[in-house]
Amino acid sequence: MSWPLSRTRTKARAVRRHLAGAASLGVDAHPQPSAPVAGFALIDVLVGLALIGVITSLMVVFLGQARTMMRIEKATEFQMEADAASRFLETAISHAEPLPLSKSSPDQVLYLGGDAARIEFNAVQAIGFKSSALREITVSLGDGGQTGPALAIVQKTRRGGKPGAAVPGEPVRLIGGVSAMKFEYLDNALAPPSWLPGWNAPRRLPAAVRFTLSVVRDGAAYSSRGFARLDLAGPPRTN
Repeated sequence: MSWPLSRTRTKARAVRRHLAGAASLGVDAHPQPSAPVAGFALIDVLVGLALIGVITSLMVVFLGQARTMMRIEKATEFQMEADAASRFLETAISHAEPLPLSKSSPDQVLYLGGDAARIEFNAVQAIGFKSSALREITVSLGDGGQTGPALAIVQKTRRGGKPGAAVPGEPVRLIGGVSAMKFEYLDNALAPPSWLPGWNAPRRLPAAVRFTLSVVRDGAAYSSRGFARLDLAGPPRTN
């Protein structure tokens, strides 16, 4: 017998003795693997971080789009407000009547007076359901408080047709935050007809009035233009 074989047999006998001794003591010679330890693997953490990154990106995009839509909605609302004020002025001015203003005098009878930032005229205005009355109307810029200058309208109740027979009413704000208001008056008695920055012609109405309304809201500027043709202006003068 060679020496390596004898050594192998000796080791085998030692192993059998060890197993027999462990069995007599009631010890399992082949221990079971321990239970898995609860926790997160590295792949779970990476997947979680990836999901958080995707959700965050979607939220940023959504919030950006929401802010953009809110800005567009506000800009549209402010522009519609300026356009509504312009349409109101167009309708009111187009109904101007060739009647003396309360500030008229026997030597200077004015049917309409105005400059670049102010206009006054007589017109029939609705005062209720199927009811209307003659009013002397003044439109001008005034103090709008925290919103800045405001375009306001004052209606004076006319009592009869005599100059000075008017009772002023309270100013009504048409729109606030007005940065500029510019009226122009078309005189068709000139050759050729021209737009004037003011109107004080006696016993005549301008053929038309145009204006530009500028409004500033939340740091943004909005503009609206209007044009009112006066049907009762009368024919132009002839030389």
